[in-house]
Amino acid sequence: MSRRQRWQQALQQPVVRLNLALLLGLLGLTVLLGLAAQWQWLNPALAQTLLVALWLLLPLLMLLVRWQLQPLTRELTALNLHAQNLQDGSFNTGANPQQLRLLKPLAAQLQQMSEQLRLQRNSLYQRELLLDTLVQSNPGPLILTDDRERILLANPAARQLLNGGKEISGLALPPLLANFPELLAAVTARHSGLLRLSGHQESVWHLAVSQFQLHNQQHRLYLLKPLSREIAREELNAWKSLLRVISHELNNTLAPLSSLAFSGKVVAERQQQTELSDIFNTISERCQSLNQFLQAYIQFAKLPPPTLATINFVKLINELQDQYEFELIGELPRRPWQADQAQLSQLLVNLLKNAHESGSSPEQISLTLHETAERLIFELRDQGGGMAEAQLQQALTPFYTTKAGGSGIGLTLCRDIIQAHGGDLQLQNSAGGLLVRFSLPAI
Repeated sequence: MSRRQRWQQALQQPVVRLNLALLLGLLGLTVLLGLAAQWQWLNPALAQTLLVALWLLLPLLMLLVRWQLQPLTRELTALNLHAQNLQDGSFNTGANPQQLRLLKPLAAQLQQMSEQLRLQRNSLYQRELLLDTLVQSNPGPLILTDDRERILLANPAARQLLNGGKEISGLALPPLLANFPELLAAVTARHSGLLRLSGHQESVWHLAVSQFQLHNQQHRLYLLKPLSREIAREELNAWKSLLRVISHELNNTLAPLSSLAFSGKVVAERQQQTELSDIFNTISERCQSLNQFLQAYIQFAKLPPPTLATINFVKLINELQDQYEFELIGELPRRPWQADQAQLSQLLVNLLKNAHESGSSPEQISLTLHETAERLIFELRDQGGGMAEAQLQQALTPFYTTKAGGSGIGLTLCRDIIQAHGGDLQLQNSAGGLLVRFSLPAI
């Protein structure tokens, strides 16, 4: 600090200012008395005596002024310290009440303002924390960019989609969309709406684009919402509704046909008409076969909500190995997990049946169970050669099948079961075969 700055700081003190005023006033009186004595307006001896008295009283007056202003100086210092704390963002401190007397009302107002600022800051902090929690936990990718399309904020879903979970803040958005030409075109056109991302598990998405001003600069917010599950669920509900109608009509037709065929067979046997009896017998068998085929679709269309209970993994695995041969890799889960055991068993039976029908040898079929904090993950692998890309895209579509005599509802029923439990089912080719992965959420 320079000498000039130190002088300026000293002159800000009230005591210094008053002492300086007294000194200047005394100098003024000295000049006046000197002039009065010179012009003989006043006796020189008296003037000299007054001057000596005034200069002798000056230190006493200065001490008196300092003593009188000392409490006020302490109060001003305390309030100044409080104001500096507010300026530094510290709203939890205040002026020492033991040092306040004359300026106590002003200190109370300052303390009240400090409390209001503290409450406002806490409220803003809580709002920011809530907003950040909502952004970070949003299952859909969310990206905030500036007017040059440079990323300012991205949640974990966006980082996972665009960069394998790595940080993308500060990067330009368009280069990160090179693997998603449909999304790049929509972002470039600032177009909100439905789009398909080829090569991604969630193929159908909805993109919402918003623009707003922040700190006098243009910003854009991109929000992606996966819709494949919702669309598949609505499609599945539509198929189920159609199946219920068709099943009802077919049942109404099959019942009297089966009864008439049985009655005709009995009459033909009585009359010893062998050929006619065989015809009625064939009709009856076809009605029974069609009814069994229809019952599979009815089971799919009328899947009840799951009845949750703790899974008995030992019993579940033993029942599965009694029906199909496979290798259990790793240990069984140690934590209790909730599911409808009958539906879970049906799901695994369907998957094991598909694995054995894929051409894979039984010793190459394996089941693994992984526990995480939030999910129980099932992985079923085979070595049956996997599926073509077109088949993978259609595998979960109701009634789609590549098997002779297949119904096309096995995998769809599996997905329906796991989604009713709050999980999801995925298919992918892996190491010469097919990997089926599904998970159950912790409850």
